[in-house]
Amino acid sequence: MSPCLLLVLLCAATVMTVSGLKCYKCTIRPPSQYSNETERLCSGFDGSEKYQVDCPHSTFCMKKIFELSLQKGRTVHVELKDCASQRYIYQTLLEDQWVTQDVVIDAAYEEGCHDAESEGLRTAATTYCYCRGNLCNSAKPTHEPSHHHTDAMAVIFVFNAMKYIRSLR
Repeated sequence: MSPCLLLVLLCAATVMTVSGLKCYKCTIRPPSQYSNETERLCSGFDGSEKYQVDCPHSTFCMKKIFELSLQKGRTVHVELKDCASQRYIYQTLLEDQWVTQDVVIDAAYEEGCHDAESEGLRTAATTYCYCRGNLCNSAKPTHEPSHHHTDAMAVIFVFNAMKYIRSLR
């Protein structure tokens, strides 16, 4: 194994294990009976250890807030909690061999809440809140406008563009 490949694999393993962030996690559906996941329904969220998860691939906790429309005109207010999705896995050619790279994109989000754009679709109004710090996604949302939200896809695009430019040298 070449020294460069070994260094890349070591760096990837380090990135995957460095984070020690804990967030609350809850869902609106129970896990599949075939999965090995703990049931963490938001309807029973109480802030206990049962709802705490490690987030090795995140530097932010996330909360998604929306309303579900039910029959007979009823609506239900829903808050999902989880680790923010910041893991980016890609393949790169290194010394004539494809190697899997695994990075956490730290600048994927800004702290605070913002309303999701529905792009003309008929969807429920959704607010996403991101925060840094252990178990920070239990707090009530603050609806401060976040017009400087960094789009995760733009960050990924810039990251890949920089890698491509470096490969041309």
